[in-house]
Amino acid sequence: MRYHRKPLPIFRPQFELLPVELVVQIFKYLSPSDRRSASFVCSRWYEASKYCRFAEQMVLHLVGVDFDDFKPPVMNLILADRKYPLIKLSRVKLNVQSKFWQNYGPFVREITFEKCMIWRERVISLFKQMPNLRVARFVECDLLRDDLFRTWKFFDNGLYTIDFPGVESLSLAKNNFSQLQFESMVEMMPNLTRVDFSNCFRQVETGRKMFLLGCIQKFIVRRQYVLRSVNISGIPVDDIFLRGLADAAGLLLDELSLTYLEKMPTREPAIIDLVRKQTNLRCLDVTSSTGITDFCLEQIVRHMHGLRALVMTGCWGISDYGIKQIFKLQHLETLNLSNCIRMSKHGIIDGAAFSNRAILRELHLELLDTLDEECVVKIGANFPNLTVLNIGGSSTCMTDWSAQYIFCNLVNLEHLNIERSTKLTDAGFTGIDLPEKTFSIWDVEETFAIDRLKKLRVLKVSGCYRMTDFALRYGFRFTELKELSLSRCHQISEAGIERLVSSCPALEYLDLSECPNINDNCVKMIAKQLKRISTLKLANCPLLTEHCLDYLVACCKNLKYLYVRGCFKLPPDIAERLAKIPTMRQVYKS
Repeated sequence: MRYHRKPLPIFRPQFELLPVELVVQIFKYLSPSDRRSASFVCSRWYEASKYCRFAEQMVLHLVGVDFDDFKPPVMNLILADRKYPLIKLSRVKLNVQSKFWQNYGPFVREITFEKCMIWRERVISLFKQMPNLRVARFVECDLLRDDLFRTWKFFDNGLYTIDFPGVESLSLAKNNFSQLQFESMVEMMPNLTRVDFSNCFRQVETGRKMFLLGCIQKFIVRRQYVLRSVNISGIPVDDIFLRGLADAAGLLLDELSLTYLEKMPTREPAIIDLVRKQTNLRCLDVTSSTGITDFCLEQIVRHMHGLRALVMTGCWGISDYGIKQIFKLQHLETLNLSNCIRMSKHGIIDGAAFSNRAILRELHLELLDTLDEECVVKIGANFPNLTVLNIGGSSTCMTDWSAQYIFCNLVNLEHLNIERSTKLTDAGFTGIDLPEKTFSIWDVEETFAIDRLKKLRVLKVSGCYRMTDFALRYGFRFTELKELSLSRCHQISEAGIERLVSSCPALEYLDLSECPNINDNCVKMIAKQLKRISTLKLANCPLLTEHCLDYLVACCKNLKYLYVRGCFKLPPDIAERLAKIPTMRQVYKS
């Protein structure tokens, strides 16, 4: 008698039956775009994606829309159930009588106005409808004809007496305003703890700029006991300004950003007194401060023991001696020394001996031709927990050999910028055909490919013109990579793109500008296989024709920004043809 074995049932995990509480815990480890994709799996996962903590991270960004209750998208938003606590409005002329504010106002915690046409009365009317507002930003609102500040209206009987005590953070970045306008705004918000006046007064003559800086100084001194964060970067300040801050005994900041351009005087500068008193600082940004010297760095290290982030981009007054002092900060997590042209590799190599190597998370060394491969090897060996490494434009230090030490040791990297590394070839990216193995122990030889960095989310290799399709085929296998810049990689062609789109399915941002071999078939593969692509840069790709637009319209359901400047074969009506893509916001064309 013959017996037939019954085939075993195929096991299929039923993830859709997981308790929603457990799904929420899993979703906490995902990025917003990953959660959005996962929400389409089933109704339970959709329910988990609407968890209140996730909703609080979503930003409603309206760009150039007509704020009319009877036209989309405002009409659709009024009828929607979801509320957005974070709202950003760009180039929008507001209607304060809209039902939108009645529905959303009580839920708004942060609002940003960017290049908006709005008046003071409108600000007050809107803020009245947002009782839980905590953060208000007015960014670059003086570039339009009817802007926030130039058309600011006042009543004959003086300023409004109304205030908004709930607002804790105010930004007036990139604006030009008068004393009366400034004082009117800050007086409406008596409990500010964070202020941002960065890059203001760009179109203001020097005498008036100094007067307005004096107004800002008086405001900071007046609020010295409550302010915790001040950003005045991009507005050059001198010893006179800083002396007023240094003399404010109650000013104990957590974050400070400024641009100090005073030349070193014979007496002790005010910046030194300020540094000695701000012992609570956690974040210090002195970008483009040519007045910062090695002595200043010594004082920073001596008095700011808890400093966690130090940004010194373009500080040309510091040398290797000062750089070595920085590494004595035992709690430092972020260090930016980009474009500090007086430093060399010795500042990094010698300083690494003093550092708490397990703490440093971000290191930015952009635009430094004084570094070499020995410096990169030292970084790879001494800072194993780096999550961000930026050495873009420092073309002399990244070679096939030094890249191997990065790929071997820095396995926690999430953001890597090695743009314009002109010495880097396919061998360095893949570890294949290297003239000398990275590690050799007895008869064991080992090399490493860039895809060893499994945690990478952002990768910038623009200008690495010696890279070919071979590197994309054997080195670029990143299932979670979100952003990839390959501009000016002249040898990349259709064969490389074919492998890239299958190996990096999660890409949301892809830059292929100035890659002369990119054609319509490349766009077709991108459109069909990169379902999450939202930003696609194809500027100066001469082979593209109107056929590529058909692929984008047919397959790209999440595309928001398209750059096609310099693609001379494309028709002039690109924006009209791509209007069928529901998510499209802007087409940048020639």
